[in-house]
Amino acid sequence: MRWIVRCVAMGMLLAGLVGCSQKSARLQKGVVPPDQTLFDTGSDYLKKGQYIKSRLAFQTLLNTYPDSEVAAEAYFAMGDSFYEEGGTENLLQAEDQYKNFIVFYPQHPRAVDAQLKIISANYKLINTPDRDQQYTRRTLDEITQFERRFGDSDYLPIVRQWRSTVEDVLARGDYGVGKFYADRGNVLGALGRYQEIVDKYPDYAERDVVLYKLGQIYERSRSEQDHEKAKEYYAEIAREFPFSRHYLEARERLGALGAEIPEVDTEMAARHRANVKESKGFSPLKPLIDFGKALGFVPPPDQYEVAQKTLEAEKARNAELAAAEAKAAAGDDILIETEIRKSASGADAGQAAGDAGAAEQEKGSSRYKRKQD
Repeated sequence: MRWIVRCVAMGMLLAGLVGCSQKSARLQKGVVPPDQTLFDTGSDYLKKGQYIKSRLAFQTLLNTYPDSEVAAEAYFAMGDSFYEEGGTENLLQAEDQYKNFIVFYPQHPRAVDAQLKIISANYKLINTPDRDQQYTRRTLDEITQFERRFGDSDYLPIVRQWRSTVEDVLARGDYGVGKFYADRGNVLGALGRYQEIVDKYPDYAERDVVLYKLGQIYERSRSEQDHEKAKEYYAEIAREFPFSRHYLEARERLGALGAEIPEVDTEMAARHRANVKESKGFSPLKPLIDFGKALGFVPPPDQYEVAQKTLEAEKARNAELAAAEAKAAAGDDILIETEIRKSASGADAGQAAGDAGAAEQEKGSSRYKRKQD
């Protein structure tokens, strides 16, 4: 009897221990690691626009758990907190944070996003062409960095479009300064600015205008060497800008200088034509919009978001095209299979008819032989 009681007691004790261990295991699984808790807290504050609190949570995580699995994401998110808060100082802080992210985590999948946001942060600070172009040049430098580091990225075509836009701003700034010099008789000053546009920005939308102004400056010179340069600029207009308002004038000047008039290069003409911005027409609200942009009331577009949406749309379009091609290919396969079956059925029917005819012919021969007998 005592032996039975001892066995029952031992069984109850073991069952209790197993139950406690299972409960403890469940509790351990339900506990969120403190580094993840800090990351989630910082992310929640970031979504709510409480940027200082979000940075405090992320910084605490990085200081306390530098080897955490979410340390890289926390570092990137700190950059986002400055980026989303906006303003010159915060955007510059965001740029530093993203640059450090690339240094510390060069192989991280979000390194591409970091460089894109560096470009976008500087893009937000670009002034109009008639003002200081410090951030325009910085944007162009960061675009070059992206092309060098992430040349195989899906974002590369989009970034190259940004280059064209940024270079256009710089070219317009140089053109404005050159025109200022020219209007005041400073020919050398104007010449330097116009020449810089031609040398640095081959896709400038008003390249033909700059070429014509350079041609005029050199044609007015008494130097025969300068006249040769004038011929070169006029010839480029005649060859590559048949749509230009200076096209006929350039051809006339070439004739007056005794130069040969070149044939139109249709390929280059199409390229330059694509660079010309289509006029949106006059809008009475445009002066107000421009004034609002100058004062910062109308924020510039977020190029990072634009890039994401553009890439997503392109991927969706490619997926639709692939699905359509697959559907068409499947339809072709079905059609081919149907034709094969028809051909096979026709062949079988022909064979059957042939066999029946042969059998009938054989029967007829047999009857004929019997009659002969």
